[in-house]
Amino acid sequence: MRLAVYRSLLRVASSAYLRDEPGKKGTSFLLRRAFCATFVLIGSLGYPASASAQNSAVTSIRWQNDGVVSWERLEHHSIAPPTIHRLTPALPPGGSKYLAHGAPGVVEMSVRYSQRDGGPVRRQVLATMVLVHPHPRILAVGVGYSPLTQFESIGIARLAAIAHGALTMVATAYTAQCSGCDGMTAIGRRAGYGIVAVDPRVIPLGTRLYIPGYGSAIAGDTGGAIVGNRIDLGFNTLRDALMFGRRSVTVYKI
Repeated sequence: MRLAVYRSLLRVASSAYLRDEPGKKGTSFLLRRAFCATFVLIGSLGYPASASAQNSAVTSIRWQNDGVVSWERLEHHSIAPPTIHRLTPALPPGGSKYLAHGAPGVVEMSVRYSQRDGGPVRRQVLATMVLVHPHPRILAVGVGYSPLTQFESIGIARLAAIAHGALTMVATAYTAQCSGCDGMTAIGRRAGYGIVAVDPRVIPLGTRLYIPGYGSAIAGDTGGAIVGNRIDLGFNTLRDALMFGRRSVTVYKI
């Protein structure tokens, strides 16, 4: 309702202004121009520029002989805070918790509005400037228990050392039923998943390891072909060993 009234006022003001003949600027011209300016000012102040605009203020008003009236506003809009997701094993899978709720920012916008003969209002953003930067929300997303839980309990300093000592190795797979195997490893444990063969000059026997894509393991055996940056991962079935095949892996000593 209010918008329709404002548009009607603008249409009346514009038509009053345009009734003057070109080149004639008498008293009636000045009166109609003042009449036009008054209603343009009322309409522009009352027109809701944007539902999210805050503390907007009209900075200038202009009208033209072709029936176009324009005005400029200095508006302040809210900037929604971004959300940062952090994975944590401390929450169950699918669980989430906000660690920080963040805060919105504020952007200042110089906007020009224009209207012809009471028609639709056009909006053009002339300039923007961020006055207050938003603070992000931090959302913890649960992944449940994983081998990374062990890393979390070690501490940041130890994690840095683990990352620094990471080895890139070529991995193959074996089972306890391989040719020439008796099922027992060099450290006296049965071969299988979690027992890997290494070169003791690179990784000492008994070292606990973590291998992404495989899991936790112990360096528990050796092999004639396992020399240098080679590692042989134990599996419980021939099918699993064949599916793993041969690939490059990163090995962490924990």
